[in-house]
Amino acid sequence: MRQRTLRIVGLASVLILAAGSAMAADLWLHVRVEEKDGATVKVNLPVTMLEKAVGMIPEEHFHDGRIEIDDWHTSTADLRELWSELKNSPDMTFVTVQEDDELVRVWKESGYLKVNVREGGDEGSSGENVDVSLPLAVVDALLSGDDSELNITAAIEALVEEGEGELVTVSGDDEKVRVWVDRVAEAD
Repeated sequence: MRQRTLRIVGLASVLILAAGSAMAADLWLHVRVEEKDGATVKVNLPVTMLEKAVGMIPEEHFHDGRIEIDDWHTSTADLRELWSELKNSPDMTFVTVQEDDELVRVWKESGYLKVNVREGGDEGSSGENVDVSLPLAVVDALLSGDDSELNITAAIEALVEEGEGELVTVSGDDEKVRVWVDRVAEAD
């Protein structure tokens, strides 16, 4: 489960570092990671500052605000078609997988794509829990890239348009991770 947590935080970090927007002068992106051993990482960044971070991403992976996907097992065009069907469907649960001590659920609700992963098989489990809540407009923008590219800049701009909200939370015995956007400069 720790690898899954790292992948989710990594994806959130790519989105965070990829781009910014002048419209977001009063929005702050926060990431907080608390480890069981007492280590804590807190990141509080004004969204407008993120634009400066684009230069830190190697050009072979990121150019003109877009990330190119080289080694996908499916084409980006197929992913866009699948997304179009999902986006245009009614609010509903698309995937539920329950196996032994793990429950995974993916659904669409009130303009958000949501994902929950529960170790222990139910909402009250004592294992690691992952919650992702992504505005549909952000996914739309992300998939607006050309050919095999994801448009990170457009995704960040759409996130800014959405405003404040919780994006990712991970809680478990060894760590807690939270990624959110709000108007508070320094979050505790």
